[in-house]
Amino acid sequence: MKKIVFVLAALIVMGTSLNLYLNRGGVKVIDGHGNKWTASVIVDRLPLSESSKIEWWLQNKESIVAKYHFKPDNPADRLSYYIYSFGDGYQEEESEDRLCFDDMKPPKNCIDKNLLMVVSKTRNGDTEFRFDNAVYIRNKEGRIYQSEEK
Repeated sequence: MKKIVFVLAALIVMGTSLNLYLNRGGVKVIDGHGNKWTASVIVDRLPLSESSKIEWWLQNKESIVAKYHFKPDNPADRLSYYIYSFGDGYQEEESEDRLCFDDMKPPKNCIDKNLLMVVSKTRNGDTEFRFDNAVYIRNKEGRIYQSEEK
């Protein structure tokens, strides 16, 4: 019985340590690019869990929007935010499928399309968080739940 308790305690300590190690430090926002419909936010990385990514966005959206002067200029009066990994940095377009930014001078004005998260408003005003395999909704009351849609 003592061995089982010891093994369980060791696993808990190792799991907690691994989680703290992988989620260490803050997210560094590298750059931001926008147009009248979308805003691309380029980061060094995001936290591992989807809930941590959502929390990071909710805590940092206002400062990111202010710093990069993101403003909707469209009839819907809203932007969709695309969060990309900076990866290998700005690169030339070449024959790769890269995302290139018109507000930068070529040739090194593109990044690899490593999309980490998309944040947008729904028609009814809720906030939608899209990941590779999941969609979460934050309603007007602030409750976050996983959507059935993927």
